[in-house]
Amino acid sequence: MPWDVIEGMTEGDNSTEARLLELCRHLGALRVRERSLSLGEAEAIPAGQAAAFLRSWDQSERFLVVLNPGNQPLHLALEDPRLPPQATLRLSTHHPLPQDPQIDLRNFKLLPYEGLLLSFPYTP
Repeated sequence: MPWDVIEGMTEGDNSTEARLLELCRHLGALRVRERSLSLGEAEAIPAGQAAAFLRSWDQSERFLVVLNPGNQPLHLALEDPRLPPQATLRLSTHHPLPQDPQIDLRNFKLLPYEGLLLSFPYTP
């Protein structure tokens, strides 16, 4: 972390560093509250050119991380027996949360270098 830059930030700052700091704060707060993120296992999910993994713990909410490591947009269709058809968008590296945060896991797009954190409830 560039601490000298962070110390100089002001309220309402919309710089790249400020957005990164806000993302880290949200991720840290989620990790404290969510057992799947703090205690859970990580399992790889097949995702073509993207990277995806599922965090789960006991009967807690599940979290799916999907990353586009490339400089081209990706259209994804994640179909895995561990995943539901839809998940809730919790965080994005590129966008604020939309009004309807439901993402169709069988048809969605990732921007270049975008990362998403999605969640869905445990189902036995």
